[in-house]
Amino acid sequence: MKVENSMIHKLKTSNKKLSALGMGCFGIGGPFMRSNGSYLAYGKVDDIESIKTIHKAIELGINIFDTADIYGVGRSEKVLGEALKGYRDDVIIATKFGSVFEEGNPRTPDKKNTSPEYIRNALKASMKRLQTDFIDVYQLHSSQHDLEDAKDVQTVLEEFVEEGLIGGYGWSTDDPKRIEIFLESQNCNSVQYAMNLTLHNDEMTKICEKNNLIGLIRSPLASGILTGKYNENTKIDSNHLLSGVDFSQERYVKINSKFQELKRIMEQEGRTLIQGQLGYLLATSETTIPIPGAKTVEQIEENAGALEFGPLSSSAVKEVNELFADV
Repeated sequence: MKVENSMIHKLKTSNKKLSALGMGCFGIGGPFMRSNGSYLAYGKVDDIESIKTIHKAIELGINIFDTADIYGVGRSEKVLGEALKGYRDDVIIATKFGSVFEEGNPRTPDKKNTSPEYIRNALKASMKRLQTDFIDVYQLHSSQHDLEDAKDVQTVLEEFVEEGLIGGYGWSTDDPKRIEIFLESQNCNSVQYAMNLTLHNDEMTKICEKNNLIGLIRSPLASGILTGKYNENTKIDSNHLLSGVDFSQERYVKINSKFQELKRIMEQEGRTLIQGQLGYLLATSETTIPIPGAKTVEQIEENAGALEFGPLSSSAVKEVNELFADV
């Protein structure tokens, strides 16, 4: 059932309203690799199931989808583009640029390119894969990018806005000093940064509030670490992003020891563990839009359930902060 009151955000560069929750599309891209052969993925994917998941997200009131050209070396954008046929006018597409890759080649060179020519070609390629002639949010995908070069990147992005190719732009970075470079223009409409129970970024949130930016919150569940499904004996397949994580380390053991109490706090308000964590982020600021990933209809249904509950209560937020204060 679609939650009608879920549309509470607005991009300052668009007349479209945004849902309070988005869908991250990293996972649906499937496995791809760094130059050293380590995987960047959450295991195998089924494109048909991915499309069903996107359709279910729309049905349940989610209308912002975040991806990147390099996710699955082009596959994520292709699947999203196919799924959004007939829905394009009703949704917000956010994608990213700056990573060098060869479409279809799973091993990437771990290089960035932000020359004007490369960015323009990257935009054209993303539009083709996404089957659209307009990108709502175009994001620099280089978290520690050189500050001087970023100004040149912004010049190119401003040209795209003038040409009607993008509605606005942002930066995927956890560094407040970097996003401030883009704030000279009203066409900067968002910033994407990591935040969850164990990772706060109050300074970035304040910047979003002060400058009317949307904060797209990545890693809201810490790549699955905060779902409670891993323990100190967990061994993860090699084609998974977390394959190199040792869950027997003290930090992860400490986090896992808190899930039972966390579950109790969330269940008091009728939420699941995951819905409660998304509600926690919604309570942080009216600018925040968590973008948890989903690969199946079941996963998006649970995520979207957070919309029915809305932000976590102040008393629950206080309990959660006290519980996770030492991690």
